[in-house]
Amino acid sequence: MAKNNGRADLLATLQSVTSKQYNRSEVRRGTAAVIYTRVSSQEQAENNSSLEIQAKLCAEFAKRKGLVVKESFGGTYESAKTDGRKEFQRMLSYARKNKDISSILVYNFDRFSRTGPAAAQLSIELRKLGIAIISVTQEIDSSTPSGSLQENFFHLFNHYDNQQRASRTATNTREVMLKGYWPYATPMGYQNLKPKHRACEHVYDITEEGKWLRKAFQWKAEGVLTNVEIVDRLKVRGLKLNTSNFKWILSNPFYAGFVTGRLVNGQLIEGKHPALVELDTFLKANDLLSQATNVGIAKVPRREDLPLKVFVREEHTGSPLTGYKTKGNWYYKARAKGAGVNVRAEALNSLFSKSLRAFEYDKKYKKVLAEKIEASLQKRLASAFEEAKSLKKRLTELESQLEEMEERYALGKLKEETFEKFADKYRGEMEEVKTELAKSDIDSSNLKKAVEKALTIAQNLSGLWVLGDYDVKRKLQQLVFPEGVLYS
Repeated sequence: MAKNNGRADLLATLQSVTSKQYNRSEVRRGTAAVIYTRVSSQEQAENNSSLEIQAKLCAEFAKRKGLVVKESFGGTYESAKTDGRKEFQRMLSYARKNKDISSILVYNFDRFSRTGPAAAQLSIELRKLGIAIISVTQEIDSSTPSGSLQENFFHLFNHYDNQQRASRTATNTREVMLKGYWPYATPMGYQNLKPKHRACEHVYDITEEGKWLRKAFQWKAEGVLTNVEIVDRLKVRGLKLNTSNFKWILSNPFYAGFVTGRLVNGQLIEGKHPALVELDTFLKANDLLSQATNVGIAKVPRREDLPLKVFVREEHTGSPLTGYKTKGNWYYKARAKGAGVNVRAEALNSLFSKSLRAFEYDKKYKKVLAEKIEASLQKRLASAFEEAKSLKKRLTELESQLEEMEERYALGKLKEETFEKFADKYRGEMEEVKTELAKSDIDSSNLKKAVEKALTIAQNLSGLWVLGDYDVKRKLQQLVFPEGVLYS
């Protein structure tokens, strides 16, 4: 009898070991959950009830499913373009540390993340810990292969949608710049008198700091004082500057009354804001600046052997990897204190190439994937087309109303004061509708070609990366891992 009891004890011990060893993806079977809510902007957080609705629906879902909400995170505005959000990271840390948490509840998958492949990878990592991401408005069982595929489609489409929005935003911003308006943060030395308005309504005034910067341009143009001496003078007068940002100010055409940037390909556009210095003073100051031996040298860290430089970061310190060459071989190294990464470039490049294979798919599923992706996109585009139709109708109504007012004013049936008041109102509404229309205006004519191209790339990511030149490698890296990768 004692012998049988001993055998039973041994079997129980072995069962415990094998359960832990072979059941790692389902280590959490509890009913504990956390809720994560977010909106994309401060304006949304302050002016609508979306956060409350998200939290309410998540709580109701938890109650129906018998889940116990241990903690709620978010409740604020965080862009989902990256996964470096404070509340998002706090939520992930909490879920990982508390072993009873088995679910992360979100309103829908784009509230969780819009980083595409990176979000899908994060979901896989969480599932390995036994933590499921549950969209309360898109109920799918991500524990099954088909459910996991559907979830990944949501993540990829949200990323695609984000890129489409970014593209439209860039187009709109470019048009604003071409008209001479500055759509970004107010440069030092200026005050935006209408910061809450659209860029085309901004009014800039030169501040006291700006007047001292004007004096700094004059000092530089005279060629007597060094940059360090000018910065020291400005610091005494309360300006927070160093030599680096002072050089940036001196070389920024905004201070000479112009607008330029990457979106307009460096084109110099006369701005609607007041110039801080005369053009000849600006050019003289920059002529002296360009004479410095360390200015004007392009610092492009481009080495064909080191495509992962800066893109890869050391896991514990977050230090980006740099590169160096010794005895004919290139190496990656993290320079931060406490970072122990020093690896041969060829080895790390090979490891990264292998990691890309995890995102490839079997060619035999290409047709099925194409059909599902197209169907999902078409469904999403249908609502966008309806929204665009409604916006176009509203725009036509506003244009008719404005035209009618102009006619009445021309016939003397409307006072000038009344006309200007309501005409400005209608024009403002029309601009808002046009902005929203640009966001909804999605062209589906080349959708099939776009899906075909995307799937062609996806089926051989590692091969394309290996055979590609430096630029191709960097683009593919950014496409699959927009936030970079960690290595230790």
